Amino acid sequence: MSQIFHKRVYRVNQFFLDIFFLLNRLQLIIGAYRSKRVAWSMAEKIMLAVTAVNGCRHCARFHGALAQLSGVEAEEVAHLLQMEIGAQVSAYERPALQFAQEYAQTERNPSSENLLELKRFYGDAIAGDIMLYIRMILLGNLSGNTFDAFAARLAGKPFSHSRLFDEIIVATMAAPILAIVNGFAAWQNRKPSRA
Repeated sequence: MSQIFHKRVYRVNQFFLDIFFLLNRLQLIIGAYRSKRVAWSMAEKIMLAVTAVNGCRHCARFHGALAQLSGVEAEEVAHLLQMEIGAQVSAYERPALQFAQEYAQTERNPSSENLLELKRFYGDAIAGDIMLYIRMILLGNLSGNTFDAFAARLAGKPFSHSRLFDEIIVATMAAPILAIVNGFAAWQNRKPSRA
Protein backbone atom coordinates (compact mmCIF):
# COMPACT_ATOMS: atom_id res chain seq x y z
CA MET A 1 0.00 0.00 0.00
CA SER A 2 1.51 3.32 -1.04
CA GLN A 3 1.55 6.30 1.25
CA ILE A 4 1.07 9.95 0.46
CA PHE A 5 4.42 11.69 0.46
CA HIS A 6 4.59 15.32 -0.50
CA LYS A 7 8.36 15.77 -0.65
CA ARG A 8 9.91 16.13 -4.06
CA VAL A 9 11.98 13.23 -5.33
CA TYR A 10 14.22 12.71 -8.33
CA ARG A 11 13.59 11.15 -11.66
CA VAL A 12 16.87 9.68 -12.91
CA ASN A 13 17.16 12.01 -15.89
CA GLN A 14 16.89 15.16 -13.71
CA PHE A 15 19.31 13.65 -11.18
CA PHE A 16 22.00 13.21 -13.84
CA LEU A 17 21.25 16.59 -15.41
CA ASP A 18 21.83 18.23 -12.02
CA ILE A 19 25.06 16.28 -11.45
CA PHE A 20 26.38 17.26 -14.88
CA PHE A 21 25.29 20.87 -14.38
CA LEU A 22 27.33 21.11 -11.17
CA LEU A 23 30.30 19.13 -12.51
CA ASN A 24 30.49 21.51 -15.46
CA ARG A 25 30.63 24.38 -12.99
CA LEU A 26 33.07 22.84 -10.54
CA GLN A 27 35.61 25.62 -11.07
CA LEU A 28 32.91 28.22 -10.41
CA ILE A 29 31.84 26.39 -7.24
CA ILE A 30 35.42 26.25 -5.96
CA GLY A 31 35.82 29.92 -6.87
CA ALA A 32 32.63 30.83 -5.00
CA TYR A 33 33.83 29.11 -1.83
CA ARG A 34 37.33 30.55 -2.07
CA SER A 35 36.23 34.09 -2.83
CA LYS A 36 33.94 34.28 0.21
CA ARG A 37 31.81 36.78 -1.71
CA VAL A 38 28.93 35.07 0.10
CA ALA A 39 29.78 34.68 3.78
CA TRP A 40 29.77 31.11 5.09
CA SER A 41 26.86 31.86 7.44
CA MET A 42 24.83 33.34 4.58
CA ALA A 43 25.59 30.35 2.34
CA GLU A 44 24.33 28.02 5.07
CA LYS A 45 21.18 30.11 5.48
CA ILE A 46 20.56 29.78 1.74
CA MET A 47 20.97 26.01 2.07
CA LEU A 48 18.51 25.96 4.98
CA ALA A 49 15.96 28.13 3.13
CA VAL A 50 15.88 25.67 0.21
CA THR A 51 15.93 22.66 2.52
CA ALA A 52 12.89 24.00 4.37
CA VAL A 53 10.91 23.96 1.12
CA ASN A 54 12.05 20.48 0.08
CA GLY A 55 11.92 18.94 3.55
CA CYS A 56 15.09 16.84 3.36
CA ARG A 57 15.79 15.60 6.88
CA HIS A 58 19.41 14.73 6.06
CA CYS A 59 20.21 18.21 4.75
CA ALA A 60 18.33 19.86 7.62
CA ARG A 61 20.56 18.12 10.17
CA PHE A 62 23.80 18.58 8.23
CA HIS A 63 23.34 22.22 7.23
CA GLY A 64 21.79 23.04 10.58
CA ALA A 65 25.02 21.85 12.21
CA LEU A 66 27.18 23.70 9.66
CA ALA A 67 25.14 26.87 10.10
CA GLN A 68 25.74 26.80 13.84
CA LEU A 69 29.46 26.23 13.25
CA SER A 70 29.43 29.29 10.98
CA GLY A 71 27.93 31.39 13.76
CA VAL A 72 24.19 31.16 13.08
CA GLU A 73 22.19 30.84 16.29
CA ALA A 74 20.17 27.64 16.85
CA GLU A 75 16.96 29.68 17.07
CA GLU A 76 17.56 31.18 13.63
CA VAL A 77 18.30 27.72 12.19
CA ALA A 78 14.96 26.53 13.58
CA HIS A 79 13.14 29.53 12.08
CA LEU A 80 14.72 29.01 8.67
CA LEU A 81 13.76 25.34 8.70
CA GLN A 82 10.16 26.44 9.34
CA MET A 83 10.38 28.74 6.28
CA GLU A 84 10.40 31.79 8.53
CA ILE A 85 12.83 34.46 7.44
CA GLY A 86 12.80 36.23 10.78
CA ALA A 87 14.14 39.38 12.31
CA GLN A 88 17.57 37.83 12.81
CA VAL A 89 18.13 37.88 9.04
CA SER A 90 19.87 41.02 7.87
CA ALA A 91 18.47 43.24 5.15
CA TYR A 92 21.45 42.15 3.04
CA GLU A 93 20.63 38.43 3.37
CA ARG A 94 16.84 38.67 3.04
CA PRO A 95 16.62 38.95 -0.81
CA ALA A 96 18.85 35.89 -1.27
CA LEU A 97 16.84 33.79 1.18
CA GLN A 98 13.51 34.84 -0.30
CA PHE A 99 14.78 34.07 -3.79
CA ALA A 100 16.12 30.68 -2.64
CA GLN A 101 12.71 29.76 -1.24
CA GLU A 102 10.96 30.91 -4.41
CA TYR A 103 13.39 28.94 -6.59
CA ALA A 104 12.62 25.77 -4.64
CA GLN A 105 8.88 26.39 -4.33
CA THR A 106 8.48 26.99 -8.06
CA GLU A 107 10.64 23.95 -8.88
CA ARG A 108 13.38 25.97 -10.60
CA ASN A 109 11.06 28.54 -12.17
CA PRO A 110 11.36 31.79 -10.23
CA SER A 111 9.92 34.88 -11.83
CA SER A 112 12.28 36.57 -14.27
CA GLU A 113 11.70 39.82 -12.38
CA ASN A 114 12.94 38.30 -9.13
CA LEU A 115 15.99 36.85 -10.85
CA LEU A 116 16.80 40.26 -12.32
CA GLU A 117 16.27 41.84 -8.89
CA LEU A 118 18.67 39.31 -7.33
CA LYS A 119 21.33 40.31 -9.88
CA ARG A 120 20.61 44.01 -9.45
CA PHE A 121 20.84 43.81 -5.66
CA TYR A 122 23.98 41.66 -5.39
CA GLY A 123 25.68 42.07 -8.76
CA ASP A 124 26.33 39.27 -11.23
CA ALA A 125 29.19 37.57 -9.35
CA ILE A 126 27.44 37.25 -6.00
CA ALA A 127 24.10 36.39 -7.62
CA GLY A 128 25.92 33.66 -9.56
CA ASP A 129 27.37 32.29 -6.31
CA ILE A 130 23.93 32.31 -4.71
CA MET A 131 22.52 30.37 -7.67
CA LEU A 132 25.29 27.78 -7.34
CA TYR A 133 24.52 27.28 -3.65
CA ILE A 134 20.84 26.87 -4.48
CA ARG A 135 21.56 24.31 -7.20
CA MET A 136 23.94 22.35 -4.95
CA ILE A 137 21.44 22.07 -2.12
CA LEU A 138 18.67 21.07 -4.53
CA LEU A 139 20.80 18.10 -5.55
CA GLY A 140 21.29 17.20 -1.90
CA ASN A 141 17.64 17.69 -0.94
CA LEU A 142 16.13 15.65 -3.74
CA SER A 143 18.77 12.92 -3.38
CA GLY A 144 18.01 12.64 0.34
CA ASN A 145 14.26 12.54 -0.26
CA THR A 146 14.64 9.89 -2.96
CA PHE A 147 16.81 7.80 -0.64
CA ASP A 148 14.06 8.05 1.99
CA ALA A 149 11.47 7.01 -0.60
CA PHE A 150 13.52 3.89 -1.34
CA ALA A 151 13.88 3.10 2.37
CA ALA A 152 10.12 3.47 2.79
CA ARG A 153 9.52 1.14 -0.16
CA LEU A 154 11.78 -1.48 1.44
CA ALA A 155 9.69 -1.14 4.61
CA GLY A 156 6.55 -1.87 2.58
CA LYS A 157 5.34 1.73 2.40
CA PRO A 158 6.22 3.05 -1.07
CA PHE A 159 5.55 6.70 -1.82
CA SER A 160 2.75 7.24 -4.28
CA HIS A 161 4.67 9.47 -6.72
CA SER A 162 8.08 7.79 -6.62
CA ARG A 163 9.34 5.09 -8.97
CA LEU A 164 11.45 2.11 -7.92
CA PHE A 165 13.93 2.52 -10.79
CA ASP A 166 14.65 6.14 -9.85
CA GLU A 167 14.92 5.25 -6.17
CA ILE A 168 17.44 2.46 -6.78
CA ILE A 169 19.75 4.57 -8.95
CA VAL A 170 19.63 7.71 -6.79
CA ALA A 171 19.76 5.85 -3.45
CA THR A 172 22.76 3.78 -4.57
CA MET A 173 24.70 6.87 -5.60
CA ALA A 174 23.60 9.01 -2.65
CA ALA A 175 24.05 6.44 0.13
CA PRO A 176 27.81 6.99 0.73
CA ILE A 177 27.41 10.76 0.87
CA LEU A 178 24.36 10.53 3.12
CA ALA A 179 26.31 8.26 5.48
CA ILE A 180 29.00 10.95 5.83
CA VAL A 181 26.43 13.75 6.14
CA ASN A 182 24.44 11.96 8.84
CA GLY A 183 27.59 10.83 10.66
CA PHE A 184 28.89 14.39 10.79
CA ALA A 185 25.55 15.78 11.98
CA ALA A 186 25.29 13.13 14.71
CA TRP A 187 28.86 13.83 15.85
CA GLN A 188 28.23 17.58 15.87
CA ASN A 189 25.02 17.16 17.89
CA ARG A 190 26.81 15.07 20.53
CA LYS A 191 29.51 17.69 21.10
CA PRO A 192 28.92 19.86 24.15
CA SER A 193 27.52 23.24 23.24
CA ARG A 194 29.75 26.27 23.54
CA ALA A 195 28.49 28.45 26.34
